[in-house]
Amino acid sequence: MAIEVSVLGAGPAGSTAAYELAQRGIDVELIDRKHFPRDKPCAGGLFNPELFAEEFPYIKELAGKLVYNARMCCVSRRFEVTSPKPLVKTIFRKDFDFFLMKKAVEAGASFAVGKKPEGKFTIDATGAKNPRTYAQAGICLVNDFRIEHGLDTVHVHYCYRGIKGYCWVFPKTGYVNVGVGAYLPQRNIREIYASYVEFLIKEKILSEKEAGAKQYKAKIIPFAPLNHFFTDRTLFAGDAAGFVRPGTGEGIYFAMLSGKLAAETIARRREFHWYEKMCRKRFGDYLVSARVWKKRFLTNLIMKKAVRIGSKSPEFAHMMVEDFFRLHTHPLAGEFIKRIFT
Repeated sequence: MAIEVSVLGAGPAGSTAAYELAQRGIDVELIDRKHFPRDKPCAGGLFNPELFAEEFPYIKELAGKLVYNARMCCVSRRFEVTSPKPLVKTIFRKDFDFFLMKKAVEAGASFAVGKKPEGKFTIDATGAKNPRTYAQAGICLVNDFRIEHGLDTVHVHYCYRGIKGYCWVFPKTGYVNVGVGAYLPQRNIREIYASYVEFLIKEKILSEKEAGAKQYKAKIIPFAPLNHFFTDRTLFAGDAAGFVRPGTGEGIYFAMLSGKLAAETIARRREFHWYEKMCRKRFGDYLVSARVWKKRFLTNLIMKKAVRIGSKSPEFAHMMVEDFFRLHTHPLAGEFIKRIFT
């Protein structure tokens, strides 16, 4: 039987695309460079998990930790918000990607490692390309630390040691994910990561024993979509297309949604321009602010003022947290900026 679609990369975008195509009875092969399960550097947060569950109901089957509390910090200012809705569901990418790949296979897709693609059409979901491919790119260092105590609050630290980005702590079941993400170029990010771990030890979020050897994994983060979302017979999805939200670095939701739209484009015999149109319509508003965050002084100026306002205004604090975790249907960038500069 002839393969109609080859999906390259079995991360969230690729596995979702293969699942959707197989569900429609289309012959699809899912190809990856590595055997599963495999690790991938990631904070492991499904922002706005209720929206995730609406768009991808089978996600409910996967175990994870729902987090309702967030603490936003910048220099000496901070505030904490408790949301009535879960802000994030934290997962382990090793388990998450394996779960999605198995879903695609159960639906009828074939899975192979290192195979030459044979499909008439291709969905490229192979992850971030060379940083110079994108209008702006970043880097993150992450690690999951096993902890002996419970933690139920996401910690976000802006401007730590002057980085153009933020540091974070995401609680998971039995672990915490500690990360540093910054726009390129960013010097001394390894030293910043080590310093942040030491800071968390002083804050008693981590212990010396839990921190261990302070290991980390690194990943390039693409910001701003490619100039083209497709070529003659190939659609780009997820990180490969640059579908990552500037300001937060979130990409899993946009990866899965773009994979779903890519599958729908091919299954319904749509022109590939329809795919680009739908991506821009469904989540394009979240991807257009890369230029705003390009200048270090502007990024840190905005976040310092935002956290200062949030420390005094519970209303603004809730708005800032809800915007960060994408609890609104549309981004609040306009209202957010207006509140900061007025």
